[in-house]
Amino acid sequence: MKVIIVGLPYFAKKIIRDLSEFAPQNTYRFFNTYYSKWHQVEFAAMLTFADIVISMNGVSDKSGSLDLVLKMRKKLWLQWQGTDVLLAVERAKNNTIDKKYIDYAVNYTDAPWMKDELKSIKIECELLPFKWLNIPILSKKYTELSTYSYLPKGKENFYGWKIIFHLAERNPEIPFYIAGTNGDGLQKTNNIIFLGWIPEKEMCELRDKTPICLRLPQHDGYSLTVIEALSCGNEVIWTMPHEQCHLLKNIKDTEMIFEKVVDNLRKRNLLRNENNILFVKNNFSREEVLGNFLKIIKKVVSK
Repeated sequence: MKVIIVGLPYFAKKIIRDLSEFAPQNTYRFFNTYYSKWHQVEFAAMLTFADIVISMNGVSDKSGSLDLVLKMRKKLWLQWQGTDVLLAVERAKNNTIDKKYIDYAVNYTDAPWMKDELKSIKIECELLPFKWLNIPILSKKYTELSTYSYLPKGKENFYGWKIIFHLAERNPEIPFYIAGTNGDGLQKTNNIIFLGWIPEKEMCELRDKTPICLRLPQHDGYSLTVIEALSCGNEVIWTMPHEQCHLLKNIKDTEMIFEKVVDNLRKRNLLRNENNILFVKNNFSREEVLGNFLKIIKKVVSK
C-alpha cells in the first residue's frame, strides 16, 4: 500500500515516522505542498502510484495539489485540526467555504467538539485518534505546588495570557512557569517565570515537577499538550470539554476552579492523579492508536 501524506508538517512527519516503524511493509511519503515548489512537483509525479492521499489538515479553500487528487480520482482523506475547523466555520458564516474536497473526501477528526462544530456547518466527520504516548517513568509525587503553560510567542492572548496573569496576581505564593514566549511586552509579577522556547527534554522535566497544567486557548483541537500532561498525572484546566480535565467555561469560573484544584492537590499531599495516567495508558497506547489508524486506511483504500 502506497500512502502520500500532505498538510501540517509537524503532524504529517510524525505520523509517517510512526507508521513506517509500525507497519514497514507499506510506503509512506510526505510532501510539503504548501511551502515547497519542489515538493509540489514530486507530489504530482508520485500521485499516479498512490493508493490514498491523507491531508493532515482539513481544507475548505482552494488547493492546487488536491485538485490533482480529484482529477486523478485518487482516494482522499482529510484529518481536521483545530485551526482548520475555525477557518471552515468562519468561511461557512461568510458563505466563502469551498466544499469541493470535503464532499469528495472521507473526513476525520480526533476531538468530539470539533466533530460537532463541523456538523453544525453540514460536514460529516468521524472520530479517529492519531496521537499516542508512552507513559513516562515518574516519581510518586510532585516537588512543589506550581503551574505551567505553553504560550506561543506572538499568540499569548489567544492562548489565555490574561487569565493566567489574573490567577498569578491572586496566588502570589504559587510559581507560574510559562514556556514558548519570553514575555516581551507582557505584564510581569514575581511568581511568573517566562522560560521562552525550551527543548522537549526540558518540557518533560517541567511536566514531571509541576502538578497543574493550564491549557486556555480560545479554541483548541485534541491537544497533545493535554495528553502529555495527563500522562504525567497533572491536573489539567482546559477550555475544551474533557472527562479527565477541569473545564473552564468562562473567566468568572477561573478563581473557583483553580482554588478547587489547588485544595485537592494539598489534601492529597501533591500526589499524582493516577486516574489521568491510567486514562492515557488505556486510550493512547501506540498499538491501539496506530493499529486502528492503519486499519481505517486499509478500509478506505479497499472501497
